[in-house]
Amino acid sequence: MPSEAENICCLEIPQVVTRRLREVEGQLTCMVDHPGLEPVCLNVYSLQNAGQIYRADYGPLRLRGIHRRYRYLSYRSFVSWCWGFLGRKIRVVIPACVVLRIRSVS
Repeated sequence: MPSEAENICCLEIPQVVTRRLREVEGQLTCMVDHPGLEPVCLNVYSLQNAGQIYRADYGPLRLRGIHRRYRYLSYRSFVSWCWGFLGRKIRVVIPACVVLRIRSVS
């Protein structure tokens, strides 16, 4: 990751750890191994649905290329899944392992 703040492990973020512990029995070593990551953040049909919801709330997504749109929606879906609705100007750091997993798919 480009900066020190972005190079953070999923085990260092309390909301991600809570999501992981609350839903999965046994020990996961990384959030990438969570069985919910694929259907929530990587499934193309879930991302199409997230795009429709985004369009209804904010208007058309102004990113060129389907891969950029899906990547953006994947990040939003992950944040929504772990933190819930944050608000307009509130930002959080997504764990590096999740960012790399999303980038490898889209």
